[in-house]
Amino acid sequence: MANLAAAFSGVFTKSRAVALLQYTTVRFRRKPRWLGTAKSKLFRVPERKKQIEEEIEELKRLHNNYRTQMKAVRNFLRDEVEAYKLVSRAGLVLQTPEQEEAEWQEALRRNDEWNQQTAAKREERLTSERAARKEYILERLVLKEQREIDKKEQVEEKVRIEKELSKTFITRDNIDKAIELALVQPTTFNFALDRDGNLHRAGDSAPNETNQQR
Repeated sequence: MANLAAAFSGVFTKSRAVALLQYTTVRFRRKPRWLGTAKSKLFRVPERKKQIEEEIEELKRLHNNYRTQMKAVRNFLRDEVEAYKLVSRAGLVLQTPEQEEAEWQEALRRNDEWNQQTAAKREERLTSERAARKEYILERLVLKEQREIDKKEQVEEKVRIEKELSKTFITRDNIDKAIELALVQPTTFNFALDRDGNLHRAGDSAPNETNQQR
């Protein structure tokens, strides 16, 4: 059903596919079991096929050989398991307390040796990681310092430009002069540009050619 749902998923939605699967009819190639035996075959006794004597003897021989071989295999495996159990128990029984203590100490020594090797590898890895981290932090500090220097230079450049522009600012001291200059030289920003880049101001009869097209 899962395979059919996956096949229908490309055509129908999930709910639609499941609904179709629930109502899909099944056509049997043979008569279903729950219908029982047909009336025409109700009292029919099937004829038992007779085997040839040579075939029966050959099947018996093969079956006996198979049973004999399987019995031998089972007995062999059983003997192997019993022998392993006896050897294991004998080794445990024959082992003295001194031997057990020596074996335990040997296991502890190997464990300590493995721990030392692991600790050495871990320390080497941590050292390399610390060195890489230190180098990374130094690079970040250098980049930060360079950014601060660049930012400071940009600020100083803006301050310098503003100082230069401040010379043209109208202050309380030069406001009278600025008013007189504005009255003498009036400036209007009401102008237009044609396609050739000529400047046309309000009231001008001829175009100004001060701003030509580049």
